Amino acid sequence: MKRIGTLLVVLLVALSALTSEGATKKRSRRKNLKPITHPVVLWSRTLAETEDPEQKKVAAFKLSQYSQPIYQDSVISTLLNCLKDSDEQIRILCAKAMGRAGNQSKRGSIRSALLETFKSDPSLRETLIRTFTTRGDDSKEVQSSLLEALNKSSDAHETLALLTYFYECGEGVRPDAFVSVFNKSDNERIKRWAIKVLAEHGSGENSVVELLASCAESQDTPLALTCLSGLQSQSRKDSSRTWAALEKTIESSDPDMLIATIDVLNVLPERVNSPMTKRLIEIISETDDGELVDKAVLALGVCGDESQGLAETLQKLLTEAKQPESTKIHAALVLGKQAGMFAEATREALNGCVKSSRSQSLKTACQLGSQELAARSKSGGRLPASSNSPGKPKPKS
Repeated sequence: MKRIGTLLVVLLVALSALTSEGATKKRSRRKNLKPITHPVVLWSRTLAETEDPEQKKVAAFKLSQYSQPIYQDSVISTLLNCLKDSDEQIRILCAKAMGRAGNQSKRGSIRSALLETFKSDPSLRETLIRTFTTRGDDSKEVQSSLLEALNKSSDAHETLALLTYFYECGEGVRPDAFVSVFNKSDNERIKRWAIKVLAEHGSGENSVVELLASCAESQDTPLALTCLSGLQSQSRKDSSRTWAALEKTIESSDPDMLIATIDVLNVLPERVNSPMTKRLIEIISETDDGELVDKAVLALGVCGDESQGLAETLQKLLTEAKQPESTKIHAALVLGKQAGMFAEATREALNGCVKSSRSQSLKTACQLGSQELAARSKSGGRLPASSNSPGKPKPKS
């Protein structure tokens, strides 16, 4: 037994020694490991130190494609120096990489360096415009320099890059320059981007609404659609011009134009417009496009003239079994506002809908329409059915 005990002690000592030796080797290996270097630092070193033009281009290309923030001081310094490289392709790649360079504390110094390069190196102008866009730099210094460039630019690609910048970072810039770009250009892409900038950053200025209303009548459908979309956001400040434009575009036979026109109409303040009412009734009766019908029905709530044709159209939509529920709901809601002198027939249609509807949504819509009808009748807010003055404001109910 004593011998066995001795053997066990010897084994334990040996195992302990082995474990200790393994731990020592592991610690030694850890000490000898070289620190892992970030790839952008390696690419930056190659870019700064190699004499091989191809390796240099590969390093610059990898930096230009890097999608994460580049915050290392050494890399930023290399990229800024690279903007003066003798090879134009490398300068362009480094200018692109600067879109991700720096943190908040370095924005000012990087901005100054990029603006200096923008003014001194024409070959980098277009790339640097995109760099400022990527950086989201909407500082007054950058906006001022790029606005000056926009006013002078005669290159279509540069102009498009500038318009893209102002679309993303143009808050607070006056619209005059973009109206001017639109008017002097024959390039349809430039015209559409100028409109997009005005739609995004305009504040309902007369010149903006006037231009949007005018170009909404363009024979170029994509441009007209862009202008109508702009009107949707800018029209409230000058609805008279907007109504005049819509009265023309509503006559289109293009479904996309009609939907865009009605979308604008549906954000306008309510005004009686008999010609528009008549055209919307025609659209509802002629099309089988459910989306277009629904939008047209809602538009009747904006411009409806409370005429017999309008009331009968909505009542028909409400009672026809083939109509989808969404159309019936919209018809019920608008009927309460547009019954006019045909309130009795409208009341019967709405009450019948409440009794027969299996859907709670439709039943609720019919109840709301009926309540609207009763409120208007009680307050004397009905309009005479003969009213046919386009653009006449509705009396308040």
